[in-house]
Amino acid sequence: MATLFERTTRTLVRRGIRDGVLKGNGRWLSAGAVAWLLRLLFRRPERRVVVERLRLGESVVVTHRAPPPFGRKARKLDKQARGQAKAERKQIRTERKKAIVVPSSAGGSGSAQE
Repeated sequence: MATLFERTTRTLVRRGIRDGVLKGNGRWLSAGAVAWLLRLLFRRPERRVVVERLRLGESVVVTHRAPPPFGRKARKLDKQARGQAKAERKQIRTERKKAIVVPSSAGGSGSAQE
């Protein structure tokens, strides 16, 4: 089933060719060219169907993954994830600094040995 966008652009391209090229109307030629360009830019990839016969013991698992989030919600989640990762890195650095033991001098009290 064709969408409204596809039907409209197809009609404009057809009319642009008929009235613009054949009848010499510059406005319809321009409208057809713009519609053709939009169709070219927003073309969806064609669906591929792969068919194979299953052998004995083979099975098919069909899953559906939700599309990745987009918009404000996605930016907010991304920002939270980056902040959480930054906090974890900071905590690791702090723990490493605490784990480093500074060796004391040989005498311990600072007195000269005899």
